[in-house]
Amino acid sequence: MKLKNATQLAIIGIILELIPQLMWLLASSGILKQWNQETNGLYWYFQYLGLLNLLGTTLLLPFFIILFKSQK
Repeated sequence: MKLKNATQLAIIGIILELIPQLMWLLASSGILKQWNQETNGLYWYFQYLGLLNLLGTTLLLPFFIILFKSQK
């Protein structure tokens, strides 16, 4: 994998890591509701925030590995 492709994956990874942070910011400010009163559980978009964060971190790893390998 080239550094250009790894950089593109890293950009997508950063965006995927920012989405959960933005969602929690909106929930803590009262714009989004976090708890569903009808089902007594979290809304569906809060259930997948951990998966988005994990996927974002996974997409960042190739960038740092390729960057480390290209150091002289």
